[in-house]
Amino acid sequence: MDRKKTKVAISWSGGKDGCLALYRTLKNEKEVVCLVSMVSEKYERNHAHGLRLEIVKQQAKALDIPLVMVNSGDDYEQALIQELMKLNEEKGVEEIVFGSLYAEEDRKWNEEVATKAGLKPSFPVWISEGESSQLLKEFITLGFSAVICRASAKVFDPSWASRMLDWEFYKDIHHIKGCCVMGEAGEYHTFVLDGPIFSQKIHLVKSGVVLNSGLWSLDIEDCQLLEKKGEMD
Repeated sequence: MDRKKTKVAISWSGGKDGCLALYRTLKNEKEVVCLVSMVSEKYERNHAHGLRLEIVKQQAKALDIPLVMVNSGDDYEQALIQELMKLNEEKGVEEIVFGSLYAEEDRKWNEEVATKAGLKPSFPVWISEGESSQLLKEFITLGFSAVICRASAKVFDPSWASRMLDWEFYKDIHHIKGCCVMGEAGEYHTFVLDGPIFSQKIHLVKSGVVLNSGLWSLDIEDCQLLEKKGEMD
């Protein structure tokens, strides 16, 4: 008799940490019911990386996973808790997966939200700070493709926004003094374009770099989904 798969939701920003958490969750043969992204309907962008909602929708389509966008309204935490409770009641979701790395405060908040919603929190990419370099290496080695969509103006010049997360980036980021190579302190954020769990790959059609609240931000205005050759991993 087949063992029933655990139904999970993935906390989703569109970046590398959540994507790697999704990858490991699928490898653990859990049933991914949906991606959950916190958004501002007023500004039509997601909170984590400031991505236009249509772009996040295209990414979910490329992954072939349903996307649930939660409008934060006036109470971010309560909006998330209510949505997770709804997913539990209506879809049977038992677990919420987070892409937290090693920030204890971040993990504590996520655990509290999950508990209040009656779900089990899961942290498949939780590491020690010293393992950051190895995790970045793993992400690139697995064949994921990502672009830097936000870079702190305190740490980087504008050219870092729009850079690809490749081996050249891997080498250069290690030379930035006091910077986590995975950007765990908010030094940079990413938008994943392709990888072994994508059924289609994302091609950026129109984008530009702007300075917003101390961040060099890649404002992706348009993208296309392209068919991939060969089989998924």
